[in-house]
Amino acid sequence: MTIKYRWQKIAIGIVIGIVVLLILLTIGGYFFLKPLVADRVQKGVLKATNRLYYISFADIKYNPSLGEIVITDAHFKPDTLIYKRLHAIKKAPDDLLLIDVPTVKLTGVNPLEVVFEKILDMNTVSVQQPTITVLHKSQIYNKTLDSLERKTPYQLISKFVKSLQINLVVLTNVNFTYENREAARRKKSEVKNLDIEIKNVLIDSLSEKPSQKVLYADDYTFTIKAVELPTKNQLNDHSFKNIVFSLKGRHLSIDEYHLKPKASEMAYAKLSGGRNRAEVILRNIVIKDIHPEMLYPDNKLYAGSLRINSGLVKIFKNKAYPVLQRDKTGEYPHQLLRKLDLPLNIDTVFINDTKVTYSEYDPEAKLTGFISFNRINGKITNVTNDSLPLAKDAIMRAQFHSYFMNRGSLNVAFTFNIPSKKGDFTCQGQLGNFEGTSINNITVALTKVSVQSLKINKYVFRLKADDYRVTGTGILYYENLKATILKVDKETVEKKPRFRLFKKRAVPTFIVNNLVLKDANPRKNNQLKTGTINYKRPRTKSFFGAIWGGLAQSLFQCVTGTVKD
Repeated sequence: MTIKYRWQKIAIGIVIGIVVLLILLTIGGYFFLKPLVADRVQKGVLKATNRLYYISFADIKYNPSLGEIVITDAHFKPDTLIYKRLHAIKKAPDDLLLIDVPTVKLTGVNPLEVVFEKILDMNTVSVQQPTITVLHKSQIYNKTLDSLERKTPYQLISKFVKSLQINLVVLTNVNFTYENREAARRKKSEVKNLDIEIKNVLIDSLSEKPSQKVLYADDYTFTIKAVELPTKNQLNDHSFKNIVFSLKGRHLSIDEYHLKPKASEMAYAKLSGGRNRAEVILRNIVIKDIHPEMLYPDNKLYAGSLRINSGLVKIFKNKAYPVLQRDKTGEYPHQLLRKLDLPLNIDTVFINDTKVTYSEYDPEAKLTGFISFNRINGKITNVTNDSLPLAKDAIMRAQFHSYFMNRGSLNVAFTFNIPSKKGDFTCQGQLGNFEGTSINNITVALTKVSVQSLKINKYVFRLKADDYRVTGTGILYYENLKATILKVDKETVEKKPRFRLFKKRAVPTFIVNNLVLKDANPRKNNQLKTGTINYKRPRTKSFFGAIWGGLAQSLFQCVTGTVKD
C-alpha cells in the first residue's frame, strides 16, 4: 500500500503501535511469567520503534483452554529525549502517539502457532476505554515522502511473525485527541465516547500490493452514539445522535442533529437579553465522497455531497422584551461561511422535506403570529470557503421550492459572491396562486389588520443586495383586496386580562379600503404597477430582515400605488 497522505501516516502509526503490542504480548503470554514477559515486551517495543517508544502494563493473564489473553493498564508513550536526538539528526517523525489502555482482551489466540509457525491469527481484539493522543508538528525534512526511511507494518512485524490476521477489532469508548503544535496558538481537536470497529485485518508479505482493503482491513467504522455540546453563549446545546463514519465507503451519517435552546419560547428572551429563540432539528444527514486525506492534520472537510432528508427550523421572537440591538453587518450566510473556522468544500448540499417557521409574540394582543415555509426542497452548490476552490469558482448558488403558509408554491434562487467584502448576493423568485387570507396568521397578531379577501395570482421579484443596500423590482398580481383595521376590546381585557378579542375600527377601515388600498393589480384600466426596491439596510437587520425590507417596499407600492422608504 502506498502512503500518500498524512492521515494514513497517523492511522498506520496507531495500527502499528497496537499490532506490535499485541504480537509481543501474545508471545509473552505463553510463558506465564510476568517479569520475563515485561522484559521481552519492553525490549521488543524499543527495538521496533528505534527506542522512540516504551511500554508498560500492570498485568497479563492467559487462559490456554480458551485462547484468551487479558492485559490491564497498558501505556505506550514516546521518550522525549530520544525524540530530541532524532530531531537533531533530522529523523524525528511528524507525529507522536500516546496510548493508554485500561483493558485489552484477545480471543482465539494460539501462542504455539505463533512460536513454531510464526503465524498470529485471532478472532477478536477488544480494547476498552483507550485514550489516544496524536501530537503533530510537521518537520521540513519530512516533506518529501520518498526521502523518508519509512518501514511498512509488515517489515516491523516480520521480526516476530510471518502474518497477522484478526477477524474483528473493537475499540469501545475511545477518547481521541489531535493536537496541532505548529501554530503559535496550539489547536486541539477532541472526540470522546468514540467506538471503532475494524474488520478482517491482514498484514503479510502481500499487504503492500494493491487490493480492496483500506489500511490493511476490510473497513474501519467509527461510531458516536450520542454527543451534546453547549454553544459559546451557553444558551443552547448542539445535540447529535448516532454519528457513523465508514473509511472505505468515505461516507458519514447522522441520525439527528438538534440545536436545543435551554429555555422555553416565552422565557428565552428574558434569559438571553432579548435574543430570538432558534430551534433546529435535522434528520437523516448523509455526507458522501469524503476526502479523509484532508481531515488530518489539515482539518479540512472536502466532500461530494451533503444531504438533509428532513428538517425543522423554528424562530421565535418575544416582543415583550426589548429588542437586542447589535450590528449584524457581515452576517449574511456566505459571509459566515467564509469566517467559519473549518475550511470546507462540498460540491452540493441537498435539502429535502424541511419546514421553516418564524413566529412573533405580541404582548399587547397576547397573540403569536407566524409565517411558514413548508415542504422545502432544494440544493446549494459550490459550498466552500477554501482558497483553491474559490479561485476556480467564487459563486455559491442555491435553488429552493417550498409552499408559503403551506399553500402558495414558491420558487427562489440565490447567488452568493463568497469573497466579496461587501457581501454581494442576488435573489429572485416567484410565488404562485394562493388565497391571501392565510396571512392573517401573522397580520392580526402583529399589525391588528385582518385581510377579508385577497386572491394572489403571483408575486415575481428580483433583487441585488450587499451589506448596505437592497435594490430591484417586485410585482404582485392580485385581485379583490379588502382589509379590516382592528383594535383590542378593552371590556374583554378587564374581564379576562389574559385574553384578547378585537373590534373593527370602522372609520380607519373605510379609509384604508377606499382611499389607500388598490383593489387589484393590474388596475381596472389594465395598468400594471411595478414595485421598485431601493432599501437602505439598517446595520441591525439580518439577512432575511434585509430581504424582507426590500420586498416590503415593492409590495407596498403594488397595493397602494405610493412609494414607501
